[in-house]
Amino acid sequence: MTEIAVRIDSISVLGLSEDADEKAVQRAVQDALRKLAERLARSPLSRSGVKELALERLSLEAISADELLSERGAERLADELYSAILRRSL
Repeated sequence: MTEIAVRIDSISVLGLSEDADEKAVQRAVQDALRKLAERLARSPLSRSGVKELALERLSLEAISADELLSERGAERLADELYSAILRRSL
C-alpha cells in the first residue's frame, strides 16, 4: 500500500455561533482529517499508486455546526470529504 501525502493550506468552518467552543471545533476537524487519512490509505487511490492528488478547492455545505460538534461529527465530516475527493479524482 502506498502512502498518499495530503497538504491542506487552509480550512474554514462557517456558520458557528459566537459562543461556539473553538477548541472543540478544532478537535473535531483534526479527528475528521485523521479518519480521512485512514480511509484514503485504504482507498482505490492508494491501491492504484496515486501518491499526489491536487485539488485546488474542496467545499462542503452538508454538515451543520451542531452536527460537526456532535458525537459522530468528525466521522460524518470525514465521510463527506472522502466522498468529495473520490468524486473529483476518479
